[in-house]
Amino acid sequence: MSMKFKLTRNEKRNLSRFVKRTKDKMEYARASAILMRSKGMKVKQVASSLQVCMGAVFKWERLYRRNGLDGLRSRKPPGRPARKRPAARRLIPMLLKRDPQAFGYLKGRWVVRDISKALKSEGVEISPTQVHGILRDLGLSYKRPKLDVVSDDPSYARKERELNHYKQVAPALAKGG
Repeated sequence: MSMKFKLTRNEKRNLSRFVKRTKDKMEYARASAILMRSKGMKVKQVASSLQVCMGAVFKWERLYRRNGLDGLRSRKPPGRPARKRPAARRLIPMLLKRDPQAFGYLKGRWVVRDISKALKSEGVEISPTQVHGILRDLGLSYKRPKLDVVSDDPSYARKERELNHYKQVAPALAKGG
């Protein structure tokens, strides 16, 4: 059973304006759902087109009926505010400008794990997973380091060929062939 969701012309105009102006994708989806329902679409169709469950569409309708546009706005998530993450967000850009060797790392490039350790030495204990998230939030990309060995050893090329040959032969030797 799906009741038609009726809106006045003024409500439709306000919702359309809200959809055009919002930058929040969830606010956009909520307002779009209300507009779709007002055009006679079934809850199942709206949910499918927005890739949400039907319960979400019913909830958004209820919130809109009770609170109008304010019911569709995103709110600050509940809970205690983060303490470590803001500090890490401030420190990471400054940290990345410095050479990792200044912190005692042998590598010439920063690695997420090392950034986490360096932050710990600065008094902000944060996991590598959180560091990765902060880098993404800051728009910084990272690449896994590719380690290249360069040697002055005159027989390095011969040793490298032997090693590569062994890597090709090793699986067959392990099978007993």
